[in-house]
Amino acid sequence: MILQTLDSTLLDSSYPEAIKKALSYLRNTNFSSLEDGEYELDGRDVYARIFRLENREMKDSHPEYHDEYIDIQYWLSGTALMGWLARRSMDYELFSAEGDLFLLKDDPAEERFIEVRKGDYMILFPSDIHRPDIKTGESDKCRKVVIKVRVNKLKEN
Repeated sequence: MILQTLDSTLLDSSYPEAIKKALSYLRNTNFSSLEDGEYELDGRDVYARIFRLENREMKDSHPEYHDEYIDIQYWLSGTALMGWLARRSMDYELFSAEGDLFLLKDDPAEERFIEVRKGDYMILFPSDIHRPDIKTGESDKCRKVVIKVRVNKLKEN
């Protein structure tokens, strides 16, 4: 997991091309003029979802992970808590598995929480279990961009 602000370019040169492309899209797109929806950057290998959401109570959420895609989550507005823990070879009881979304049934004891706000982005790999969009008490609503990057695109430069 990488947490950074979009105005920082310090790590950019070390990222694979697919992640550089995603960050360039985030930096160079006027999201206020874009409708919520899905936008392809490189077919289904790299695509963006723009949406508004209402943050949830902890009890109404589930930790999740993905195997095929990396998430780059970027906050256009609002504040939220993100749960995170390293995915290990332990057995997780799945609540649901649909497409590339695996939801855990139980709350892992070693989960940590990070506050994210407008301008932050988080890169979440298949090795990262995360719980997005938890209420902070500060803000219930967010607008986000989630860019999905197919894992095998990281090998291309």
